Amino acid sequence: MKILKKPRSYSDYTLDHLEDICGISNIFQQLGLGVRSLEPSAWLVSGLKKSNLMSFNSEKAKSEFMIAPVLMELASLNAGRFRCFSGNTLDVDKERSLRGRCDFLLTKHFSGNISAPIIAIFEAKDDNIDSERWFGQCGAEMFAARIFNEDRNEPIHIIHGAVTNGNAWRFLRLDGALLTIDTDVYTTGNLAQLLGVLQYLIDFYYQ
Repeated sequence: MKILKKPRSYSDYTLDHLEDICGISNIFQQLGLGVRSLEPSAWLVSGLKKSNLMSFNSEKAKSEFMIAPVLMELASLNAGRFRCFSGNTLDVDKERSLRGRCDFLLTKHFSGNISAPIIAIFEAKDDNIDSERWFGQCGAEMFAARIFNEDRNEPIHIIHGAVTNGNAWRFLRLDGALLTIDTDVYTTGNLAQLLGVLQYLIDFYYQ
């Protein structure tokens, strides 16, 4: 029997922790998110092209120069539909170590503070976005977001998330006790498709 060291925060969570501590199992399969395209603005195309000329040595730098512009573009297409928070702490359950900082989280209500419901969590990571460690961390944050929503009487059954290194994005969906990790990878090489996926996530909560 595999003995797991108790995590101290989201950053220590693995998929095994998620199943053992939170009862969340996982599966790798296509989510089928890339069904539409949204043409990016000249501003986004130019900005990311310039960012790609830079050498980043931290997740924070990637967040600022590669991920934030994409989310800013998404916000401009959805004025007032969601609020984005960057680098905020989300402490939900100390006993299960569901605590720590989230790179980006989106809320459905447009308010000054983090308010329920949280609808998505995006994590900036190193170049290897296939590491199961990153999926465990993002999944733990998604599970915490669902608890956060439920505690504030804003339950949302399905929470979305993503792990990204700025260029490549892997999306996740938490539905009940199952975390589905998309086997498709979306990249800034096809910005129209990536924006289409992100728009799908926003539209999902406004049906």
